[in-house]
Amino acid sequence: MNFGEIKWPGLADRLTLQLEIAACIRTVPGGQTEGVRIARALEQIGCSVTLLTERPWRPGDGAVLLILGNAQWYPKVLRQLLAEPRERLPFLVIWHWEPLPPPDASGLGWPWPTLRELGKIILRDRRANDIYTNYWVLKRLSRRGVIGLLAASTPGRVEFLAERNITARYLPLGYSPDHGYDMKLRRDIDVLFLGDMRSWRRRRLISRLRRRGTEVHVAGDWADPAYWGERRTELINRSKIYLNLQRFPGEYSGLRLILGMANRALVVSEPMYRPGPFVPGVHFVSATVEEMPRVIEHYLKNEAERERIATEGHRLVTGQLLLEDSIGKLAMWIQQAVGRPGS
Repeated sequence: MNFGEIKWPGLADRLTLQLEIAACIRTVPGGQTEGVRIARALEQIGCSVTLLTERPWRPGDGAVLLILGNAQWYPKVLRQLLAEPRERLPFLVIWHWEPLPPPDASGLGWPWPTLRELGKIILRDRRANDIYTNYWVLKRLSRRGVIGLLAASTPGRVEFLAERNITARYLPLGYSPDHGYDMKLRRDIDVLFLGDMRSWRRRRLISRLRRRGTEVHVAGDWADPAYWGERRTELINRSKIYLNLQRFPGEYSGLRLILGMANRALVVSEPMYRPGPFVPGVHFVSATVEEMPRVIEHYLKNEAERERIATEGHRLVTGQLLLEDSIGKLAMWIQQAVGRPGS
C-alpha cells in the first residue's frame, strides 16, 4: 500500500528491512496520524505493509503484527489476541504512546476517570483512552504472553510498566516534517491552546487563566481539517506562546511539545514527570497554572528571552528528536527479534 508523498531518504539510505507487516493504524477524518507516517517509512525501507482497521489479522497479512498507539483502538484484533491459541498468532509489536497511570516513584496519584471516560469504560467503547483502560489492555496481553516487543513513548510510561513487571523499551515519538516548521510569520496570537476541550480539567484551567487576565486562543478538533497539515502549522506559527495543559497533573505529552517547538513557538507547560529530553528553562518553560499568568506576561514582554528558548526547542526537535530515528530503531528491534536479514 502506498501511503503518500513524504520521503524518508536518510532512513532508507541506512536501513533495509524486507518484512510483511500488518499494521493497525488509527485514522481520523481531519488528517493523517503518526501511524500513517510510520507506515510510509516502513514501506520506504522495503517492508510490505497491510493496513488493519476493521478486521482481524490473517496469516496472509504477514508474520509481524504492529499495533500503533493503543491496542484498545482495534477491537477485532484485540479479541483475536486474547482468544486465539498463541501458536497461531503473529509476532506482536506494540508501540504505545497513549496515557498510562503515573509510576509509583513519581508520587502522583492516579486521577479519577471523568464521567465521559467512566461511561466509555462501562460500555467497553473502543474509543476509550483513559489510563485505566490502557493499562488493563496491556496487562491482559502481557499476562497472556502474546507481546513479542513492547515500546512506550515516554520514560514515565516505561517506568510505570516496569513497576508492574511488564518490560517495555523507551521509544519516543519524534519530529516529522508535517509536524510543522518556522514559516517566519508575524506572531499575532499571544497564547494558543490547541487540543481536545472535552476535558473538564482543561476547561477549568483555561477559565482560571482567563479570570486572571490571560487571554487564551483555544482551538482543536480531531475531525476538522483546519487543525491538520499546513493550516495547523500556520496557526502555531502565528502564536507566541503554545500552552501544554494536561489531562491530569504530571502527564507528559511529547507530541504537543513537538508541535509547539517545531513551529518555533515558546512552549509553556504545566510541570511534567521526567520530561527528558526536554529541559525546563532551556527548551520550554515549566510553570504551574497559578504561576502561568505571571510567567506568560513576562515572556510576552521579553521577546529576546522568549525567542531564545523557542529557538532551542526548535533546534532540539528538528535536529535531534526525529521520528525517522525512532522508526529506524523500531525496525532494527523487529529485525533482531524475528531474525530476518537486513542492512
